[in-house]
Amino acid sequence: MNNEILTQVKTNLQNKNIPIKKIEQEWSKLKYAVLEKSPQLYNEIRQLLTVKVGYSRDEFLRLTELALTLDENTGYAVNALQHVWGYFKKLATDDERSEFEKKLRDYASGSESLSNIKEFLYKLSVKYQRAYLLKSYYFQSK
Repeated sequence: MNNEILTQVKTNLQNKNIPIKKIEQEWSKLKYAVLEKSPQLYNEIRQLLTVKVGYSRDEFLRLTELALTLDENTGYAVNALQHVWGYFKKLATDDERSEFEKKLRDYASGSESLSNIKEFLYKLSVKYQRAYLLKSYYFQSK
């Protein structure tokens, strides 16, 4: 799936003289998928995008590709899951909160898959109409 995401991002940013706004739009869809793989690269990309003049599309693509090709890291994935959960923590029912906490503990201990907990968060995104998350690449990443 990450190869499909990379292909989509490269297609969306194929013009070398693309405006920073377009890169920022891609970043908004990519950020949790990158955070899940590497908080360090996430921060590097954020820093890169603070430069509004003379920014580097190629460097953005390089860092994105580097992040998405990394192996799963449980600690980093838990961090990203908690960030995504933040979109629901004030909306979720007590049962949904308990289920998320259990799935997160189980994932951290190795008895729950990342895809299962992401599927749970995807369903909450649909239920609570979180368009920002639904438009993101996060639920497509593996």
